[in-house]
This record gives sequence, C-alpha cells and structure tokens, in this order.
Amino acid sequence: MFDTKEILSITGKPGLYKIAARTTKSIVVESLDDKRTKQPVHQNYQIALLDEITIFTTEEEDLRLRDVLETMFNRDGAMLPVSQKDDAGKIKSYFDEVAPNHDPERFYGSDMKKIIKWYEILVKYAPERTESDESEESKAEDVASAPESSEPATL
Repeated sequence: MFDTKEILSITGKPGLYKIAARTTKSIVVESLDDKRTKQPVHQNYQIALLDEITIFTTEEEDLRLRDVLETMFNRDGAMLPVSQKDDAGKIKSYFDEVAPNHDPERFYGSDMKKIIKWYEILVKYAPERTESDESEESKAEDVASAPESSEPATL
C-alpha cells in the first residue's frame, strides 16, 4: 500500500503533492507527477493530508480515505476497472463495492472521480509503505505538523 503520511491535496490545485520541507510559516511541496516542481504553500491555502481525509457514510463513523485506497489496491492492484472518464453509473457501482456504506447524499460523483485520479497518481508516483512504516503507524497516530485547516477534510 502507499505511504500517504506526507502526501496532500491542495484546494484549487490539481494533483497530489509531497511535503519536501517545512518552514515556520509555510511548507514546501513538490508535485508527485512532476518532481522538479517545488513550491511554497502558505497558510492561506487549504490543504489536507490524505491520511486525514474521510468519506461520509450512512453510519456514525466516517470511512478513512486510506482504507478505501487500500481496498482498491488489494482488490484491483494498479489497474482499476473504472476511470474518471467513465459514466457516473459505472463509477458509482464501483464505489458501492469498495466503499459500500458511503452516503450517496454527501459523497458525490465528483469526489469519486477525484479519488480515482488520486489513485492513478499514487500508483504511478507514490512511495510504497514498508512493514516498518505500518508498525510505526500502529504505535502512534501522529498528525503531521503542517499548516492546515482546523477540521479534517471529508468527501
């Protein structure tokens, strides 16, 4: 599975980014798909770490995006049976299988397409999590100290 601890989404910017450095008032990120591009992201941007994004469900507890990504990876590997260009019905059917308890009233087709796009980027460019990373994660669920919004993002 992917190491998503330092991978983030920036509102208003396409794609995914990896934290390259931290300063007192900003973070420096590099685009996952264009490693040559590094840019500062100041506090006025809304960012969300992939590890903190959740999906609305019909149950009390929301579903973590990383769990959905892991389900997708375990089920389909690098080749998903859907793409973001497929029709809405096919995409919705796929997410009914990989995130069966998602809330259709608050988890939109555009969110599903965004997750498919992110998944494609992660498969191609993201580092994979090692077993030692997974054991460290289970010992302590630390939140990165990157500047971000006060609430976790929810799709």
